Amino acid sequence: MNNAVAIVDDRPFFEKALRYGLAQGILTPEKIRQMEADAPKGIVQIADHFGTAYLRTDLETAVTRLVNLISLYLEDFSNGDLRVAAMSLRDNTLLSHSRGGSEMLKRLHAMPGETSLHTRSADPAGQKLFVNERSFAFPLSLGSYRAQVAECQANQLQIDFAHWLARRLNAKPNDYDDYSAPEVIRSAMLVLHADVKAQELPSKTQFVKLVETLRKKSFKPQAAVLDSFLRDAPEAFASMTRQAMQTFVEQALPRLKAKDKSADEILHGEAQGAYFVRDTPEDDVVAYDKLVAKEWVRITKGDADDPAVLATIFLCVATGHPAKASALLKDAKSIIATFRRQGFDSKAVLAFIDEHAPFEQREDLKALWTEDLQPDAETHLADNDPQMPDSHMDRALQYFKQNCAASWKGSSR
Repeated sequence: MNNAVAIVDDRPFFEKALRYGLAQGILTPEKIRQMEADAPKGIVQIADHFGTAYLRTDLETAVTRLVNLISLYLEDFSNGDLRVAAMSLRDNTLLSHSRGGSEMLKRLHAMPGETSLHTRSADPAGQKLFVNERSFAFPLSLGSYRAQVAECQANQLQIDFAHWLARRLNAKPNDYDDYSAPEVIRSAMLVLHADVKAQELPSKTQFVKLVETLRKKSFKPQAAVLDSFLRDAPEAFASMTRQAMQTFVEQALPRLKAKDKSADEILHGEAQGAYFVRDTPEDDVVAYDKLVAKEWVRITKGDADDPAVLATIFLCVATGHPAKASALLKDAKSIIATFRRQGFDSKAVLAFIDEHAPFEQREDLKALWTEDLQPDAETHLADNDPQMPDSHMDRALQYFKQNCAASWKGSSR
């Protein structure tokens, strides 16, 4: 049985290098005296930067910060070689090592921690807070530091790649600054896979048409499209494009071709695997709705942004009447009478929205019905106040005419 006990040396790397330098004669007593003279200066500077040199607790914290910053820089510079580290302590000032550790943390903070494409600007307050935390409360080991740097570098490469693809496909930075690099890359791969011309990143309407193209039995991708696109591409981006296309074909394409979800649901309903689409003029929005929700456009007569039209349709459906964008006087009276007899069928309205409305609008439309129109209409269409009877529907019809698309004029009688 092996009873050997592993010894873990958890001393700061600065202390290890210092002791090694003394033991090996690399650091002389004179050099140690110089360090002892320099250290208080650094401690006071650090204390003043993150607090005040007039508080003992801030000074004690500054000592820990100084050791952590020196350790991070020394271990990175020497790559863990104590002899190289000790020689650096011999040849350079203590404060230069502390500044080196601080600069390492500042560079890490400036690197992208994720792949969003918004314009990044300097953040002095955020930088100070980051160095504050990472030099004391949550100090980074060299391994953790290098892992975070590698992750940030990978993020930056993805961002640069997405910008390059977007430029090649005629998009401007302000078109996609609310999106992430993977979303732009995914849309670019969709275009390069499904569009023979491959000239631009898609609008919403173009996205739906591209998905419809993929779902045709006769569709066959043209390898020449990708080859042509990469003809003059930088080698690194050409390699990344081919890798991104392979990932797209293996992971995204099966979801796009599966018919259990419409293109509209894929575009607006998936947080993971989302796609970039260009903002487009109003006429494209109308064209998109016609493409993904033909029955909705027919019922609303293209006026789905008119609250009166929506109110009319929802009240029709809630009372079992055919959905109409406008109501005659006889329709309104029938709707009111049905409501007073049996109330609203709210589930029918929600099912109608799910069946016919564009996916992107469904939650807002449901909220419009359940939180606004339904409770308001239940109050104003009712005739349950004996002090103010409305048996002839005068008040109810007045409410209907004010809030719905009423197609009668003059008296309600």
